[in-house]
Amino acid sequence: MARRIKKIAICFTLLMILWIQPMGAGFCQSAAPEEKGPNIKLGKIDFSVREFQSSPSSKMLEIRVEVFNMSRQVTAPPNSIRLVMVPKEIEGSSAAGFEAAQEETPLTVPLPPSSGRILIFGFSLPEKVPQAITFEFQINPPEGEKKTVKWQGS
Repeated sequence: MARRIKKIAICFTLLMILWIQPMGAGFCQSAAPEEKGPNIKLGKIDFSVREFQSSPSSKMLEIRVEVFNMSRQVTAPPNSIRLVMVPKEIEGSSAAGFEAAQEETPLTVPLPPSSGRILIFGFSLPEKVPQAITFEFQINPPEGEKKTVKWQGS
């Protein structure tokens, strides 16, 4: 009889502990962390040389840069994303007479969650095309993501 009372008391105590415990504080999954702002990343960077027929030996280097919003819920507002392109190193015999300046462009449209845009840079190439140019791209300097890419001339 004492054993039976002991078992009933233990079961009753456990039942009361489980019943008193607040609902939702048990073994439920925690809420997802809230995003503070858009998570902007650089994607693929492509180069192409365009030749114009209107003027003799006029060539332009076109650079297409993919920009992605990796956030699941936060939209990047217009003009909140700036992309900076800096030519770092120019190789070849024509490098002495060729100067490419730093360029910066804002993304003027909103960038929805889980989507991307392509920004295009372009500048004229001299008659003697350099062998290679190394570029550095950065989103929202100075704290944004950086990517260094090398273009090989033909």
